[in-house]
Amino acid sequence: MLPTGWEPVRRPADGERVGWLVPAGRLVVPATLVGTPLGPAQDRAAAAQLLVEQGLRALDRRWWCRLPDRLPGGVLSAADPPADWDWRSVVLVEVSPAGCTVRPEFAEPAELRARAQLPVPVGDLLRTEPG
Repeated sequence: MLPTGWEPVRRPADGERVGWLVPAGRLVVPATLVGTPLGPAQDRAAAAQLLVEQGLRALDRRWWCRLPDRLPGGVLSAADPPADWDWRSVVLVEVSPAGCTVRPEFAEPAELRARAQLPVPVGDLLRTEPG
């Protein structure tokens, strides 16, 4: 569930949500749709512009998530990963204010339809570097 006070930013051309403005005193932090910071705290206009220009593009990359060695079929909750799960490279499949779904970037044949579900904001459950 999104924290109170997070304000959506929409792309002016089509109304597509591109990120969030997260309160930080008198400034705001531009955050991606999964809740990761896209830049430092700044004024609202600059943060919103950064999200419009780079918010969606920032999601299209390799991410790292703690998952089991073999992801079972269906959708597995990865919101509270056990200590024995390792960091694996993943890609985002779907993102909404209710959560995000990832899949292994290099899935074994048995994992091709497997997914993992994370809450939004993802906090330290999703990283841009391996753990």
